[in-house]
Amino acid sequence: MSNSRNSDDPTRAAIGRGLGRLPSGLYVLTAGRGAAATGMLASWVQQVGFEPPTVVVALKKGRPIEALVRAEGAFCLAVLDEASKGLLGHFARGFEPGEPAFDGIDVATSSLGVPYPTAAHAHLVCKVRAIADDWSDHAVVCGEVVGGAGAHDRQPMVHVRKNGFSY
Repeated sequence: MSNSRNSDDPTRAAIGRGLGRLPSGLYVLTAGRGAAATGMLASWVQQVGFEPPTVVVALKKGRPIEALVRAEGAFCLAVLDEASKGLLGHFARGFEPGEPAFDGIDVATSSLGVPYPTAAHAHLVCKVRAIADDWSDHAVVCGEVVGGAGAHDRQPMVHVRKNGFSY
């Protein structure tokens, strides 16, 4: 029996190439309020409902922002485009607790008290409704969209990975 986690396994390599071709958007996910607020670059986001408007986002378990989303029950998603490309580098590595995540960028505060970068061409304000976390290395957070705005004259960035087993 072959080990499906083995990097030399041709089936796993083929799966990785296939998964890597799934396009995703690029977002800044923010959570927390005041000095505890932070953000990270996210790409696993999808709308999953119309009424109420609902999205899901996958967060790697153990990241500080994952615990913050659970504790606060709210998050914002800022949708990136070419004009807001500078936010990619700023948020790519994530931030440790207490590390200032918003220094040097313009932010606004959502109706739920969560900041988000204003350079993004759209933002969504989300209230956590459910979290599924017992079957993957990522927690899947379901959020009801309770606010937001966007510009129709700009196109969101799309990301395609080389390998579906790593960022």
